[in-house]
Amino acid sequence: MNSAHFPRSCFVASALLLLAGCSTVNLDPKGQTQATFVAGEFRALVNASAPVTAKATAEAFRQLGLFTVKNELRTFDAELAARTPKDEKVRISIKEINSRQTELAIRVDVIGNRNFSRQLFDQIDKNLGGGGRASGGF
Repeated sequence: MNSAHFPRSCFVASALLLLAGCSTVNLDPKGQTQATFVAGEFRALVNASAPVTAKATAEAFRQLGLFTVKNELRTFDAELAARTPKDEKVRISIKEINSRQTELAIRVDVIGNRNFSRQLFDQIDKNLGGGGRASGGF
C-alpha cells in the first residue's frame, strides 16, 4: 500500500500503541503481588467480590475528587466512569473471577496514565481494607 494513501490517523494510532508498551507493576516491596500496565490499561486482581469492589471504587472516585458519570453494577461485574478535574475520562471495569477475587481494569483517557491509575488502585485497595490485593501476582 502506498503511504500516501495510508491515513495519518493510522500512523498516530500505531505510534500510540507502541509508546504505551507493556510493563509489570509491583504492588508490594517483594514483588509477590503484581499488576500489569498494557496499552494504557492498568489491570490487577483484588480479594473482594464485584459489588464490594464497585463500592470501594465509587468511594475512591469521591476521595480523589472525581465526578462520577457512570455506575452500573450487575451481579458479577460493574462498569464505572468518572471525569477528573482536568476533564480526563476514567473508566473502570470490574469482573468477578470467583467469589473471592475480582479483576479490576483502569483506563485514564485514551492512552492511559500509569501513575494516576496506580494512585486510584491504591485508594480502592485502601477502601477494601488494605488487604484487597490478590496474592501470587497477576
